[in-house]
Amino acid sequence: MTYLKKELKSFKLFNMVLIAIFLYIVTQSWFDTEMSFKALFDGWGYMVSYMQGNPDIEGSSFFPPNIYKEDLVVYFLAMVETVQMAVIALLLSVIMAIPLSYITSRNILELLIPGKSIYHVFTKSALYTIGTLIANIFRSVNELVWALIFVSAVGLGPMAGILALGVHTAGVLSKLLSEGNEAIDPAPVAALSYSGAGFLKILVYAVIPQTMPHFVSMVLYRFESDVRSASILGFVGAGGIGFYLFDKLRSFENGDVSTILIFIIVTVWSLDKLSEMIRKKFI
Repeated sequence: MTYLKKELKSFKLFNMVLIAIFLYIVTQSWFDTEMSFKALFDGWGYMVSYMQGNPDIEGSSFFPPNIYKEDLVVYFLAMVETVQMAVIALLLSVIMAIPLSYITSRNILELLIPGKSIYHVFTKSALYTIGTLIANIFRSVNELVWALIFVSAVGLGPMAGILALGVHTAGVLSKLLSEGNEAIDPAPVAALSYSGAGFLKILVYAVIPQTMPHFVSMVLYRFESDVRSASILGFVGAGGIGFYLFDKLRSFENGDVSTILIFIIVTVWSLDKLSEMIRKKFI
């Protein structure tokens, strides 16, 4: 009983120290970044004036949106291209993320390379380190930076955006999927292992059935994120509706900006509803 009390006391002390450190970091960051809601309230009028536009410049107001048929068709096709970019990017990212997630999951590596010899331990450690490094590089570099890099390789257009989204999303997905892999119930895995099943059988009958709901949820989440990100990649010439968004923002054609934003919002909302329906089928 005395031992339990000591453990609880040390646990509470540890939590209090963590909370104190967190509060210090938040407070220091708030002042260092000059965060101020007062500045937002003081500048609210300027933001409203910007959205209202300049009366002397036609189309500079966000309201009403541009509803010319020719422009709507152009923006609709650009939005379709943006979704297509996200679809292909998601496919590429899943192809890269699945093997990365397996070699960055310690429990899966134990199944893939069983054994406790120096060779086995070194191989598992090397694979884990290399996989983690690749995944970290993929997700640490922002999509816009990847887009600039790929634009220099393949030129302007959707392909650069697809490659940028694919690489970045592969890094994010591999991390999310590896966490799902490591959270599985070890009992079915152990049962199949003791019965002499190989790695592929264990993967198909014990691992994948447990990770499938998490996999579907994470893939759908990243697809929605990719659509939003693809809407911005046009800023660096990587295709999609972002090209028109950047062009209209730069030329202060805010009526067109408003129309493009409506297209993006409606598309993301529709995909969210579609994702919700798919999740109900698998989760």
